[in-house]
Amino acid sequence: MLKILSFLWIAVYCMTACNCAKGKNDASKKDDGIISKIYHKSGSNDTDTLWVSQNDSTVFRQEEVMIKHPDSYPKLTMRYNLINPKNNAYYFIYNDKQQLIEEGKYTAQYMYEGITYNDGNFYNLKSYSYKKNGKLRTKHYQEDGRNLKTEFFNNDGQLTEIKYFNKKSSDIEKVEIYKKGKLKETRIYKGFNNYDTVKAGE
Repeated sequence: MLKILSFLWIAVYCMTACNCAKGKNDASKKDDGIISKIYHKSGSNDTDTLWVSQNDSTVFRQEEVMIKHPDSYPKLTMRYNLINPKNNAYYFIYNDKQQLIEEGKYTAQYMYEGITYNDGNFYNLKSYSYKKNGKLRTKHYQEDGRNLKTEFFNNDGQLTEIKYFNKKSSDIEKVEIYKKGKLKETRIYKGFNNYDTVKAGE
């Protein structure tokens, strides 16, 4: 089924109420650190762009839910539900630490392989995770509502690894290993934990 995996990125989003002239930017900062900004498209080839915060109650409806993953105890997790999404708008979503956690275009209707899906969502999405020191840990890509690849970074911001997924099964297809930002080797997967290694330059 063509849906963004809820256990990976359990959030959907909407725009804040904001009176903006067409083609203009508007930004507001509140005492609680919420930053909201909107850019209205100035032509048919342009895209509405919104910068929003998960902390903003006019943007998200928050709900605590119990999530159970395999081989782990149930965990209380906050779910963010979309309020009045803006169709075909590109969103930049920030957490309460003002870290960018997701970006992508919201579409109310999406077609993939000849099938039309009417579940509004971010079918093409980039998601970010961070380490305790605030440095970027991973950047995950989804395409057509399916996992595409995940990039991993060290504390210096250098790329260390890229995992590529089969879009239909989400199985790992290959892994690229980097050292000091340069490709060192590629692992081509033939099955679970079974792969061939190709050294860079071979």
